[in-house]
Amino acid sequence: MVFQSVKKSMQDDRTDVNYAMSVNGTPNILLSGGYCLVIICIHSSETHDTEVIRLIREISPLPIIAIVPKLKTEEKFAFFHAGANACLEQPVDMTICTAQANSLIRLYLDAKKADTKVHPLVFGTELIINPIYRHVIIEGEHLELTRTEFDLLYYMAKHPNQIFTRQQLYRQIWGDDLGINGENTVRSHIGNLYKKLADVGKNYIQNSRGVGYKFLPPTGKK
Repeated sequence: MVFQSVKKSMQDDRTDVNYAMSVNGTPNILLSGGYCLVIICIHSSETHDTEVIRLIREISPLPIIAIVPKLKTEEKFAFFHAGANACLEQPVDMTICTAQANSLIRLYLDAKKADTKVHPLVFGTELIINPIYRHVIIEGEHLELTRTEFDLLYYMAKHPNQIFTRQQLYRQIWGDDLGINGENTVRSHIGNLYKKLADVGKNYIQNSRGVGYKFLPPTGKK
């Protein structure tokens, strides 16, 4: 089995290797911390397989190695476009695989040292807010937001269920105290964000009348 061979090849006193037999729960596993690389075994160039890579890429900047069957060049392109950093054909040369993995891990750790300020917010598979790419993914679909709408959503989502006054939001997003027009500015942008979410059937932003606004995280219920 490929994963067992990878584990045997890479496991040592400094490296812990874990593997799963399916992608179920992958988002939460990756965000549990401590991972530097994802190796995914692909059985075909079907859309489902590329979408798995795309989902991982939206969740995390972790480097991805795709182990694939023998494919045509254009079929491999689909995996790179989805977010894979490398494609290795089966049967896999474990020496090459280990060298490629270690190289990508070093690059990832170097990049991580340079930027430790932002992290994706993942609420199951329903909602992903990625500040690195400034993407909002709701049930697999991109939600187009303006820069300010994204900043408001990301900031409130980092503090779920906490109520923010317009003054607090204005100071955080616009970097200034609430002026004469500031209250209307916040109300307008929140209103636009609320409408865009409502258009896709979501009500993550709640208005606490007379107080302010809060982010209500997804419950996972349909």
